[in-house]
This record gives sequence, C-alpha cells and structure tokens, in this order.
Amino acid sequence: MSAAVPLEPWPPKSLSTVLISASETILPSYASTKISAPAPLVFSTLLDTSTYPEWNTWCPSVTVRSQPDANSDNGSPTTASSPGPQPSPVLQKDTHFTLHVIMDASKPSKTTDTHLRVTDISIPTKQSDYVPVSLLQSPSFTQNLAKVYRVAWTVEGGFVARGLRSERFHEVIVLGQEECEVRTWECLGGILARTVKWLYGRTLMEKFGLWVKDLKDFCERRYEGGRVTEESTVRAMVEGKK
Repeated sequence: MSAAVPLEPWPPKSLSTVLISASETILPSYASTKISAPAPLVFSTLLDTSTYPEWNTWCPSVTVRSQPDANSDNGSPTTASSPGPQPSPVLQKDTHFTLHVIMDASKPSKTTDTHLRVTDISIPTKQSDYVPVSLLQSPSFTQNLAKVYRVAWTVEGGFVARGLRSERFHEVIVLGQEECEVRTWECLGGILARTVKWLYGRTLMEKFGLWVKDLKDFCERRYEGGRVTEESTVRAMVEGKK
C-alpha cells in the first residue's frame, strides 16, 4: 500500500463554490470522511444513482430527468418522457435529475423533491476547468487536480423561483491506492436560504454526515467483497459511454 498524502485541515472557516461565494453563503453544510477503498470505486458509486437505494439513507430514490445530447442518436437530450430507452442513471455534465429527499427519518414515505443539474465533473485523466484557478487557491477546494475526482450540482426549478441559490460539491481525494477522503459541501444563498437555515440548518448538517457515513460503509463493503473500478471505467461513465 502506498503512503497516504497529507492534506490541509478541512473544512476552512468559510466555504464557497463557483456559483455561491463565501460572502454570499448564508447556510453552509458540509461533511468529510476517510474511506478504505480506492477513489475510482467511491467516485463511480457517487455518479451511478442506481446504487443510491443500496446505500443512501437520506436520498434513496433518484429520478434522472434528462441526459445531455451525447446520449442521444438524434442529437437531442434523452429525457424520461422520450420513447425508447430511459436516460442513463449515471450522472454526467448537464444531467438534470431529482433527489427525493427524506428529511424526517421517522416518515420515510414523505419526501421532498429537489431538482438539480450537474454543473461540473472532473477526474484526474479528464480535468475540468469549471473551477477558476483563482478559486482553486481557496481552502474550499483541493488544488491538485491529478489527485481529485469532483462532481458538483446546483438547484433549479421551483426553489430558484422562490429565491434560493445553491451549489454542492463532492471531492474524492486520492490518499493511496486503497484509501481516499471524501469531502462534500453545499453553499446556500438568496432570500429563501435564511428560511432554510432556520428550519433545517442543524438537520442538514446531520444529513450530510449521514451521507458520507453511508457512502463509506457501502464502498468499504464493496471493496472488501472484491469490487474494483478502474480509472478507464470512470472516464467512460463521465463521457456517457457507460
């Protein structure tokens, strides 16, 4: 096993995303954990929403509403209402999807539909320039793109119309061949963010912690069971070929 790469302490005092600056952030939510499994396996689990019912207690159900043009033979996006095959469950850049969120664990049948769009995906062999270099210097992000797998999404639809701005990032950072660290954070801004903070601020922090714990437990079980995901497989997923 290769030696782990030391990382700077995280989270920093203030968090930011591309769409929501630190000064605009009214409610930050975040969590992190180390996982004893390779980074490609963990990241592929995050991208493949068909696995969410197996591990994601907070958001066990996902509807992919549409995939980008690359998925369609006729040049138009593949949507859930299109005839023929349904959209791939794998998140790609510009995937539109809905998380069916369980905010109250005692009422698992009561869900909140959160409509989202993937804003960014970056992997070591296909690095994205979505995050400006100046922002990569901030302590929110991992600067070394050769060691990080990243996916981000933003809210869209009704919440935006009511004055909510949001963007959430995941980073899966390579620590060694069999270990990685997952960091996820979300910045909320806009008028509605104050209401969300008052109603759900503490709950969201708990749910973010649950998200990374569930992901850790699931990926470590998969890896112990012999599951391996190659970098080439992750790249195929990102490019819409899986």
